[in-house]
Amino acid sequence: MTKSGGVLGYGCGRLVWFIMLLLMPVTAVAAEPAAAPVNGGDEAAAYDPWGDDPWDDKQESAASHQPLADPLEPLNRFFFVVNDKLYVYALNPAATVYAHTLPADIRSCLRSFFRNLLAPVRIVNHLLQGRLADSGVELSRLVINTTIGVGGLVDSASRNFGLAQRHADFGQTLGVYGFGGGFYLHWPVLGPSSLRGTVGMLGDGYVSPVNHLLADEPGVRFALEGWRLVNTISLHLGEYEQITDNAFDPYLAIRDAYWQYRSGQVHGYDSEVAPPGGYSKRAQPTRFAADDD
Repeated sequence: MTKSGGVLGYGCGRLVWFIMLLLMPVTAVAAEPAAAPVNGGDEAAAYDPWGDDPWDDKQESAASHQPLADPLEPLNRFFFVVNDKLYVYALNPAATVYAHTLPADIRSCLRSFFRNLLAPVRIVNHLLQGRLADSGVELSRLVINTTIGVGGLVDSASRNFGLAQRHADFGQTLGVYGFGGGFYLHWPVLGPSSLRGTVGMLGDGYVSPVNHLLADEPGVRFALEGWRLVNTISLHLGEYEQITDNAFDPYLAIRDAYWQYRSGQVHGYDSEVAPPGGYSKRAQPTRFAADDD
């Protein structure tokens, strides 16, 4: 590994950790317990996302409808606007031209190829969650699609053997083991996340074979990730607009839909790829997830 590749490869991870450490004092200051009078003057504590351990998932399980704490909302809103402009003026036009250049069948093959590259991430997380059957399915898919499927360009495992992709990531793994979401974070370029999701994203990055194989070629790695992002958006043009254009507050719509989707993955042990009609990571215009659902 070259010195420049190693510094850049691990520098991104260190940068995210450094930013998270800086945010911790801000969240402590933002913690303001609230109380609401009920039943003729009797006071009962209102829901306070800071009242318990932010990593405790018990309250989250008992009341999954409760929103994720957002003490950094002004900063998150700023990055939401930045990402929205990036999508509107750069990613969406690029994906539209890309979609008119390549037929949908070829773009679908490329999506299968990118998914196959990240199969080890799903295999490892299924093992960590104790879902041995799902891990075995993903391992079988990796072998079949890499060989019969011509390097993953064709999803032969699903078409010929009925082995559908099973989603898993490290953020989900942490949730399965009882770690709460913490608080909401909207990262520039990366999009919606949470404290737990950010830690999970870093964990998946260290497992991803792409990061290891191209550790000495950061430019190639980032170009590959950008290509995957544009390819994914080209297959789902208009979905992001369906969420934001019909919402009174697009920021809240994305934030709440993200948390509902992620909570469902954790508490529902969602192994299957998210259905086309619902919210999924593909509706986030700038996220480069472990696998594009």
